[in-house]
Amino acid sequence: MNLIHKQMEVKTTIERLAIQLGVNPTWATAIAMVESSLGVHQMSSTGCVGVFQMSSIAMKDLYQEMSKVDDELVDITCGLLFLRLLLKRHKSIEAATSAYCDPKDRSFYLDKVKSYMKAFELKSD
Repeated sequence: MNLIHKQMEVKTTIERLAIQLGVNPTWATAIAMVESSLGVHQMSSTGCVGVFQMSSIAMKDLYQEMSKVDDELVDITCGLLFLRLLLKRHKSIEAATSAYCDPKDRSFYLDKVKSYMKAFELKSD
């Protein structure tokens, strides 16, 4: 199969993440190829966008699974993706952290996060 450079990049990303998440990378890549031809900006006739064409129904199903809290991988993955979204939206860790927590607890929460970040950085040195 002849893929253009961007498709190869997407394929490689899917394969790497699929392996980390315990999903068959060949299956995941094949699904993405059918859904979007590995195109990150593809839009379906129903309005779904992206490599996997995730619909609001699929996202709701994922959220319901996460809310069971019986699968830590789903919980961690969704949490990381949400942090990534907040960082992209708010442009700094501090602003993203403030958006993550309850508004009435922002100062306390931000101080705690900064304290833990400092402790983790020291521990990794």
